Amino acid sequence: MFDIGFLELCLIGVIALLVIGPEKLPRVARTTGLWIGKAKGAIKTVKYDIDEQIRMDEIRASAEQVTSTVKNEFSESIDEVESSFKEVKEELDETIDATKEKQS
Repeated sequence: MFDIGFLELCLIGVIALLVIGPEKLPRVARTTGLWIGKAKGAIKTVKYDIDEQIRMDEIRASAEQVTSTVKNEFSESIDEVESSFKEVKEELDETIDATKEKQS
């Protein structure tokens, strides 16, 4: 993001030494380091949460796709079973009708 080289860091250090003073500079540097560490930790947490949400959305989409596939296959199986039962019923009806005609 920022392209800060060694010379820029040295310049910032010299200016900080002149403005803050040699007695307070270590404490200010330590405090700055702590704040930068906290900011990095917060950014890492936000990034992890975003990645987790993306992963959950992918899992939901996959689950919905699997659910629709299973529903389609199940309904096709039910349709096949129903058609088989209808065929068997028609055959039985024909057999019954033929038997009644023979008896008459």
